[in-house]
Order: sequence, then C-alpha cells, then structure tokens
Amino acid sequence: MELLPICDKALKIALDIGCDETEIYASTIKRIEVFFEKNDLQIARSQIEDGIGIRAFKNKGLGFSSVNSFDEKKIEEAIRNSYILTKSSPKDEFNQLPKSQKTTEVKGIYDPNSESFNTSKAMEFGLNLVNEAKNYDNRVTVDSASFEAIVGSRAIINSNGIRIQEPFSLFTYYIMGWAADDEEVSSFDYQFGGKRFINDIDVKTIAKYFAKNVIGSLGAEKGESFVGTVILSPNSVFELLIFPLLFSINSNNVQKKMSKFKGKIGEKIASNLLTIKDNGILPHGLGSSSFDREGVPHKPINIIENGKLISYMYNTYTANKEGRLSTGHASGGARTAPGIGPTNFIIKSGNVNYKDMISNIGRGIIVTRFSGNTNPVSGDFSGVVKGGYLIKNGKIIKPLIETLIAGNIFEALNKITAISKETKWVNSSILPYLVIEDVNITSG
Repeated sequence: MELLPICDKALKIALDIGCDETEIYASTIKRIEVFFEKNDLQIARSQIEDGIGIRAFKNKGLGFSSVNSFDEKKIEEAIRNSYILTKSSPKDEFNQLPKSQKTTEVKGIYDPNSESFNTSKAMEFGLNLVNEAKNYDNRVTVDSASFEAIVGSRAIINSNGIRIQEPFSLFTYYIMGWAADDEEVSSFDYQFGGKRFINDIDVKTIAKYFAKNVIGSLGAEKGESFVGTVILSPNSVFELLIFPLLFSINSNNVQKKMSKFKGKIGEKIASNLLTIKDNGILPHGLGSSSFDREGVPHKPINIIENGKLISYMYNTYTANKEGRLSTGHASGGARTAPGIGPTNFIIKSGNVNYKDMISNIGRGIIVTRFSGNTNPVSGDFSGVVKGGYLIKNGKIIKPLIETLIAGNIFEALNKITAISKETKWVNSSILPYLVIEDVNITSG
C-alpha cells in the first residue's frame, strides 16, 4: 500500500492549521498467527492493522495522537487533537524533529512472496513445529507454540524534509514445554526462531533442539553450593544480561541518572573479551530496517568494544539535550511517540567452541535458561536455573534441579573469561555462550 500520499495530505493539514513542526508516521500490517497449547491448535487468525501517529510541535510544546484508520476525517481529527495538546504541554527547548539524511537500503528484509502468505500456510509451519518436537520422543509435551507472519510497510514524513517508505516481512516462531517420564518431569525449555524470507523458515531445527533439551534434563538432581563458574546459554544471556545492558545504555536513563554507565564513555566496564554492536542495517536481520521511528537512518554502532563503553543509544530528543545527533535508536510504532530501543543487538562471537568451554571447567554449571529478577539500576540478580547441568573436571555430570544463582550483572561483565564461536538469534539479538566466574551457586 502506498502510504506516502496519505502522509503528504496529513502533513499539509498539520502545517495549514499552524503547527511549527510535524511528523506523520504510518504503517499497515497483515498479521497472521497460529497458536498451540497443550499439543493442540487453539487459535488461527489473520488481521490487518493500519495506523497513523502524529507528532505536532507549537512553540516547543508537543502533542501526540494516533488513529488506527486511514479515513481522512479521522486523520484530520487526530491532527487537530495533536495541535490542541501542544498548547497545554510544557514547553521544552529540545522538542525538535530530525532533518533529512541519506538512508541505506537494507537487503533481505522483504520477501515479495510474503504478500500471498496465508493462514493455511502458517498452520502448516506451526503443525510442523509441534509435530517435529512430539515425534522426537513421545515423552515431550508442547505447552505452547506459535507461528506468526507479519507483512507490511511503514512510512514517515516530517516538516524537515524526511519522506521515506519501506516494506518488510518477518516470520517468527517459538516452542515451549517439557518432557515427562512417568512421574518425573523435566525443566521447561523455550526456543525461538525467525526469518525474513519464506524459503528460509526452519521450524524443524528449533523443534529438535527444544526436544533434545527437555529430554536431556530428565533425571535432574540437586547439585552443590559453591562460588564458581557458570556457562550461560544464548537464551540465558538474553534473560539475564540484555535487559540491564539495554537499560544502562539508554540515553534517557543516563540523563535521568538511573544508569550505572553514566559518565563512563571511554572507560572499561567489562572484560576485554566483550564487544557489543547494534547494527540496524544487517542484511536479513530480524531487527533491521533502513530508518528508525523518526526517519533517522540506521547504521552500525559500537556499544562496547574490548570492554570499553563506546556509546549510548539516542533518539533525537535525548541527542538534542546533549547537542549531538541521534544514533538512530528511536523505537516504537504508530500508537506511541518515539522511545529508545535496539535494532539487532549483537555480542561478538569469541574463539572458543562450546564443547571446549565445558572441557576447560573444573567445577561449574551450565544455565540453559534463567528465571528470576534483575535490578537494572543496581545490577543485583537472583533466580532459578532452568535446564541446568553440573560440570566436573570438564564433563557434564548430571542435570540439575533446585539450583539458584545470584550476583551482580555489572561485576559479572568484568568476569567473563570465554565467549563461544557459536551464536544464536534470540528475538532480535545475536548471542553467544558466555563463561562467567565467581557466581554464587546455591543448591536447594
């Protein structure tokens, strides 16, 4: 659908009624989802989601409104509501829209064949996902699984010259459940997959990986209490580390003095082994697009390099507060004003194989999944090890139950001693296995 003409008309209305600056963000999405619960199909649905978000500025006051329709009268009403809101909102000198910049076309984020993708095809992929796991071993139970297809386009125009539209397609799927052998029940496991192109979709691999994990955690026993080495899987890296990291590099949190990383640009905040990049133009990336929620071009940004903090994530507002340019991290959609968020958040792979990681550990545990609490301000964490394994003398001894880990994330970043060659997509992050020393491990 051509969204730019709709945005052009909306922008003209906004400027005609007296807005100083205006941004029009529009999106249209066809969403198809099939959902399974307790091994069976529960929901199959398809829907169209249209939306326009309007940011209006008058005398540095901001007004925002949105409408989930492309009806001209409703759009005009939303624009007038935004304008009215500018008069009662506080004046802020940093309320200013970005100017037009050259964008880079991102390869591999739109499959033209996705336009004909339908519910029956989604059901086929979903059934293959569930059946592959169940057929792996009859002890496997799928608690929930989903296959979702999103095909659409988004566009943004503002009064400073930004005018751009981009189509996209995205196919994501997950599976979660356990294994049971008589009265013995394994730990839960969760696996995620995602692709941009239909022909690249591979539900069978994650289904087998999920089934292997839950079968492998049968026969779990209590472990040992000690302070020692932990191997975090990509899933547990996401569950334990990514949220406090993203919180800490969010420039809004830095400016509000909520971030542990405030004032530490250029300083060492992690192990020399750790390098993190956010790359919004990664070909075929699950979080890739040519521009952010404000129309600012995406580009690769080094966040942490060899343990040193290089950059925070900025949108235009927080960048204006520091007299700098946005890093292209404005996030959100048509229903909200821009926030701040990552694109493809990538921890650089290391030079050690996962199997060699295990063989190099005298005593430690593997954390397949983490379920607990992490305070993004202090960094303190504690929680339950899910699908854990005890390692002794370089060998996996047994699966674990009733095991807790605790510590501080910001201290743990400095105690990373190995990073795997292997990486995995978890949502829109690419993550390796990490070895962290001196973690408090408690057996129940």
